[in-house]
Amino acid sequence: MRQLFLGTLLALTFTLSGCLNSNQPSDSNINEMSAEFFNQQFAGLFNVTNTTKDNGYKQNDTHYIAEMTITAQAERSLDDYAKALMQDTNLSAFEKMSNGMAVGLLKMTLPEFTAGDELEFKRDYLFIKTDNGWLLKKELSDDTTN
Repeated sequence: MRQLFLGTLLALTFTLSGCLNSNQPSDSNINEMSAEFFNQQFAGLFNVTNTTKDNGYKQNDTHYIAEMTITAQAERSLDDYAKALMQDTNLSAFEKMSNGMAVGLLKMTLPEFTAGDELEFKRDYLFIKTDNGWLLKKELSDDTTN
């Protein structure tokens, strides 16, 4: 009887602690979703090797902002990446032009790197609470974090 009571009490404690912690995404979820988002954003150019949550705070009950440091390894140089995009026969002329402008912006904002180099990126991500748990909604720019 006593073991049943202790088991029930322990199960209730774990259940309640899970409910209380749902006010924000877990650090493991933040790291996992941040890596997935970054890898999708820079597919073919960078691959995440490490994520670190530097800080985080609730904007309100359904919005959480995580300030992240993401370390990523370059799969190729930016020039090689641009060449591959321009030679991709699956892309339309408009997509190639758009990608060319994006590569130009990256050239202005990133240091020179080659395949295998690791770079560190600072990113702020907005997580929203949904019916199915927390979801990384978007990356925030400096002017949208306030």
